[in-house]
Amino acid sequence: MAKDYNALAKSIIELVGGEENVVSLAHCMTRLRFKLKDHSKAKTDELKKLNGVIKVLEAGGQYQVVIGTDVEDVYNVILANTKIKAAGSEQASALETASDTASEKEGIVATLIDTVSSIFTPFLGAFTGAGLLKGFVVLFVTLGLLDKSTTTYTILNAAGDGVFYFLPIFLAYCAGTKFGAKPFISMAIASALVYPNITALFSATDPIPVEFLGIPVKMVSYTSSVLPIIVVCFVQAELEKLLNRIIPQIVRNIFLPVLDLLILVPLTFIVIGPITTTAANGISVAIQSLLRLCPPLGGALMAGLWPIMILFGIHWAIMSIGFANLGILGYDYLLPLTVSCNFSVAIAALAVFLKSKKKNVKQVAGPASITALVGGVTEPAIYGVLLKFKKPMVMVCIANAVGGAICGAFNVTRDVQMSVNLLTLPAIWAVYGPWAIVAIAVVCVLVFVLIWLFGYNDSMDDTLEKESK
Repeated sequence: MAKDYNALAKSIIELVGGEENVVSLAHCMTRLRFKLKDHSKAKTDELKKLNGVIKVLEAGGQYQVVIGTDVEDVYNVILANTKIKAAGSEQASALETASDTASEKEGIVATLIDTVSSIFTPFLGAFTGAGLLKGFVVLFVTLGLLDKSTTTYTILNAAGDGVFYFLPIFLAYCAGTKFGAKPFISMAIASALVYPNITALFSATDPIPVEFLGIPVKMVSYTSSVLPIIVVCFVQAELEKLLNRIIPQIVRNIFLPVLDLLILVPLTFIVIGPITTTAANGISVAIQSLLRLCPPLGGALMAGLWPIMILFGIHWAIMSIGFANLGILGYDYLLPLTVSCNFSVAIAALAVFLKSKKKNVKQVAGPASITALVGGVTEPAIYGVLLKFKKPMVMVCIANAVGGAICGAFNVTRDVQMSVNLLTLPAIWAVYGPWAIVAIAVVCVLVFVLIWLFGYNDSMDDTLEKESK
């Protein structure tokens, strides 16, 4: 029988200050992400006590309520039963702009995190699903169970690779929505970037000079690209604001789309595409250079700090670089450094579950461990177990650093985006290589031992209970 989320949704809205205090609402895999007019109206302490709420925090300019794997159901109930608008919708865009102006003090970092997370989260399900399928296709080919020359391979490879090849189109819809541009026009612009005849100009063995009205065009690959289309969508939103003021409303629906395409597609090929691709290449080269200086140290820092990055939402910025690496380089060297992190969080929660004799601790730690281990969703374990007792969080960061050092030392990379959990271990071995499995095994053993010996005992929970009284 399906759960009834109406009571929880109603309570959450009341405690964030009511519908009138909400500018817009989005969600990721575990969190409701509110943009509030006035954060002081939210009753954070009461929200934390709600049955069904794991954690409440403010990050990236958002008021975030951590629900867990039921977040989409709660989100849908809220939108269905209130006048609250989804983040980036045309109805919410004006309020978001006003809210952004009022909260400029949050800074450019918070704005960047909010933007990146809002653009990537809506299609992460399709992204990770396609990545997992690609991982298994690689595994089947490696084991000799699937022949690349067959049409079966062609179909399966297309199912897994399509999202990545046409990534700019997915990003266009999300970025257009986020910036307040017309998202289907954004998709039309992105479609031009990955149009077969255009990609052929870039990949031709005997390339011809490309120009537009006599202006030279530097061809770059836009398939699987990230940064160009995001910048184009931002420019599109600003252009449409200008055009809305200039074009009479009676003919606006005819001329605005035409002018969008006529101006922005050539502008992207001539200016935006080459500049953003060069910038992305520069960032990638800089990070690569740092990792080359001391790969184990770079890997240790990246993986050791990864749970902290998740807490503050900074991981979205890192993930965007990783996605860009796949498009630019054909492989990613950054996110593979964190391949053991989901496992360390899961095993840490499992160790607490096994060591504790307290029912309330087991009720949280057990399900959180399974969610992280099987689903790759770590927030319930991080907020419900690791942060609550503090020491387990430290032990996880230490173990992660060891795993990251191993991956850095042995140059662990990947050429597809895929989810990381217990069910995908065979695909991880095929895509990331054996040293990724070694890193995972070492981290799992290490974090369990550290938690068992130093990271948790039931007196910690007793102390917390006394402090809360």
